[in-house]
Amino acid sequence: MREVMKLEINNNIQIDNETEMIHEIHDCQFIEKGSYVYLNYINAEGERVVIKANHEELLMTRFSNPKSVMRFHRETPALVNIPTPLGVQHLITETSHYQFDLSQQRLHINYVLKQTETGDCFANYELRIQWY
Repeated sequence: MREVMKLEINNNIQIDNETEMIHEIHDCQFIEKGSYVYLNYINAEGERVVIKANHEELLMTRFSNPKSVMRFHRETPALVNIPTPLGVQHLITETSHYQFDLSQQRLHINYVLKQTETGDCFANYELRIQWY
């Protein structure tokens, strides 16, 4: 089943004592396949982004150059590689709250991005995604 919908992303990011709030709304293509939902959209930079989610995990792939993949698992820390101007950063996502609600068409994740070598916290995030 493929549907064209709106995708709303709200992300509160806290780095040290500063908070940044991101709010985006995009047209997206919704696909339900097996136990996963797929939300495909084009971000503000013109890059294709695919969100793949179910009750256990979320993968967000940004088809940039180089490609960026973020992974969030409800129970296990996940290794992620994020391209930056300083090169690819190897970080860990540690999820403290993961709520996927297909009937309400929303997803809520609280997570921390940590340095792989030291375990130091880079930033705290509260990510809310809904499609309608």
